[in-house]
Amino acid sequence: MAALVELQGVWKRFARDWVLKDVSLSVEAGEAVALLGPNGVGKTTLLRVAAGLTRPQRGEVRLFGKPAAALEAERGALLYVANPPAFYRHLSGEENLKSWLLLLGRRVRPGAVEEAMAAVGLPLARPVLAYSSGMKKRLALARVFLAEPRVLLLDEPEAALDEEGRKLLFEAIRRVREGGGAVLLATHDRAFAEAAADRGVVLS
Repeated sequence: MAALVELQGVWKRFARDWVLKDVSLSVEAGEAVALLGPNGVGKTTLLRVAAGLTRPQRGEVRLFGKPAAALEAERGALLYVANPPAFYRHLSGEENLKSWLLLLGRRVRPGAVEEAMAAVGLPLARPVLAYSSGMKKRLALARVFLAEPRVLLLDEPEAALDEEGRKLLFEAIRRVREGGGAVLLATHDRAFAEAAADRGVVLS
């Protein structure tokens, strides 16, 4: 199998503090890998480096077999879901999804947004400012169902989800893997990591 995500000798610091020191890992097509470790160890920073949202001081990041800096068309095939996920608070869930697709330049078939909202159990018209934390996590999962990414990066995706929400999360991860994609997720929950991922990487 080919590695869709590769980090080789990555170093990242903020001010004088090194957060990542010589980190190397890879995630192959069809694989899910869990990042484990205490708060402040660099899990979120590693995900942001992999997503191209922040650049390391040293090392190389490769996505889909290419240097991350050289990616153009493939960029839309990567989806990073932050914790907590970010949305326009005064727009409805439906409007948020449609605005997000427009920004990505992605087209989906008519009715796909409405189906994704129904799949995650959310009303179309309610503004996000009236959402609970769990509802926001479900709306983020609707993004996954719509985008069908080849690389999915998840930061503590299980947080704030109830049992039904976790089932949706496992379904989202399953779809990406079975579609030949790769999943890299950060979590504190070892039981969740064992259930969701093929293997774990511990940052210390």
